[in-house]
Amino acid sequence: MSRRYRITALFCGLAILLATAAAQPALPALAQREPPHVIASFSILADIAAQVAGDAATVTSLMPIGANPHSYTPSAQDVARLSDADLVLVVGANYEETLLPVVEEAAGERAVVVSLCVPIRPVPSGAAEPEDEDAADHPDEAPAADSELASRCAEHTRALEAAFGERAQIAGGTILGPLYALSCGDAEPREGDDGHAHEAGACDPHVWTDPTNAGLWALMIRDALSALNPEAAATYAANTDAYLAELVTLDDEIREMIDTIPPERRAIVTNHVTLTYFAERYGLTLAGVVIPGGSTTSEPSVRDVLRLIDTIQTAHIPAIFTDTTASSATAEQIASEAGVYIVPLYTGSLSQPGEGADTYLDYMRYNAAAIADALR
Repeated sequence: MSRRYRITALFCGLAILLATAAAQPALPALAQREPPHVIASFSILADIAAQVAGDAATVTSLMPIGANPHSYTPSAQDVARLSDADLVLVVGANYEETLLPVVEEAAGERAVVVSLCVPIRPVPSGAAEPEDEDAADHPDEAPAADSELASRCAEHTRALEAAFGERAQIAGGTILGPLYALSCGDAEPREGDDGHAHEAGACDPHVWTDPTNAGLWALMIRDALSALNPEAAATYAANTDAYLAELVTLDDEIREMIDTIPPERRAIVTNHVTLTYFAERYGLTLAGVVIPGGSTTSEPSVRDVLRLIDTIQTAHIPAIFTDTTASSATAEQIASEAGVYIVPLYTGSLSQPGEGADTYLDYMRYNAAAIADALR
């Protein structure tokens, strides 16, 4: 089965699952009264799901703390865990590059893409030069979504607006559309490509760095859990409302931190494209990245490196922000040449307990504080 077919088939199946959940849940309601067992692809998603589930479900992360979601290869034990789970949650937009085909095989209709209603941004052209200038404006079209799914996403948007008020609005930049209306991650590799589909104009899957998108995840998880376990639907709804309120507070706190950065110092360079949504929401400029494209497996060319060093020195950017889940060797070499600092951020994983970023809320606060401290 081709990679394009596997990912398209998974997308279609999950779209149909979500679209029919309100009328007649595609997820079979549990025959037993024990809480459902939920597996999320990685730790950040697992934490958000746990806030929605409360005591009415058990949630675990498939990937361990510190794993790189772009390149994680599931073990035979992971496949067995996916097969046994009542519900499997994935980000979608090809974030879990090597995992999605396994999820389709092992979980089938028990899998849910939590980002279906999220407004998707393209991988910035400043991070990897596009071959087609119109690539970001004309992504591959996905199969037409059921009107029920579109209506559900509209309901989620209204719930988000009720919680965030005016700040629920998209902050700026290019929006490709909601994920359910796009086909992300099934592009054929270009000549010289290493087989990974992330490139300029492709969908950027790092949506959770904008707290409003984490809110859309929570609403999607609420619906999936309610379809699976209707007796606990009121609990899931109350937990989601409470979590949305926490996300609003988080958003205010981050905005206050970023507002302490002088306007002329709000340009950032990152190890790979992880902060597009964060930057757009809080008024930062993504001046460049070390690893081109949206994955972590590519390597910059000599020309890319020289251009990035020039950008850093010309714009007086004081630091390069690196990832805890990807190699920072090249970033460290560039930082040494450019005479700037390396500032590690938690990106594709939470921290170990007690290290300051062991929940999504603390993860976002930790990164925002590190960015503000480096740029002031």
